[in-house]
Amino acid sequence: MSYTEQDVRDGRRLMDDGRENRLVIGDKLLSVTASGGDGVFDQYCDEISLNPRTARQYRHTARMCTPPVRQLVADSGVHVSYSALREGGRLAPSGKPYDEDYSVLRSLLENAREAGAGRVSVPQYRRALGMEPALQDLLDPSSGTSLADYLASLPPQERDQALRNLVEKKAEVHDALKRVMDERRRRDRETRGPECGGGKSDKAAAVARDLVRLSDQGSAFMSRYPPSASLAFTDEQRIACKEVLGTLDVLATWIRVRVLEDAPVTDIRAKTRDLVGV
Repeated sequence: MSYTEQDVRDGRRLMDDGRENRLVIGDKLLSVTASGGDGVFDQYCDEISLNPRTARQYRHTARMCTPPVRQLVADSGVHVSYSALREGGRLAPSGKPYDEDYSVLRSLLENAREAGAGRVSVPQYRRALGMEPALQDLLDPSSGTSLADYLASLPPQERDQALRNLVEKKAEVHDALKRVMDERRRRDRETRGPECGGGKSDKAAAVARDLVRLSDQGSAFMSRYPPSASLAFTDEQRIACKEVLGTLDVLATWIRVRVLEDAPVTDIRAKTRDLVGV
């Protein structure tokens, strides 16, 4: 083992402090596992209760986002999230980062300052890099880059086309949904056993939990009909499907009005999954 008990305590403290410290967690992972192999890395992740796959993203992003880049972002006065920095550091098929040296981000920061914009969003950055959304990330609510945030950031005329493009990636969507559902089932087994206990939930927790379950059912529904499934609808069936679509639109509006519009943005982003798994 190449790390100390103090390293473990520090890692647990960083995990408790929340997602805003993901670059700092990545720095810690770089320092404590530098001289060890995958076995040491996985063991340390287990000690601090961090998924190794997620930990590797933290570590890679911290490595790519060098101190000069972090200082550049800090000095700009423009907010750039960890998720955006992660996108720039992702490795392209060529083996090089999509935004080597974060040169595209530098241009976006300059444009944002000139326009008086307060942030560079993940979708804006991805479009500048010519990257399509990563389906696995968009469909997995634990990744920090949600489908809802991506679609909300698009101009109205682009939103419907973006949705259609995602749906038409039939095999890719099906595979991504299967991976997400498998991960959710694994997480449920780990966190919803009888040992979790807990008293009677309040109404807000119950609503949040039911909405998450409804979302899971939607993912399972799409996964249930793979690209090979032949779908031939009668006119009556198409009318029924159209009525369902109307109900889903109403539900989405209900969620925005009843749940999201009165809540502080920081609370929504920081505690998205804290509302469930109670």
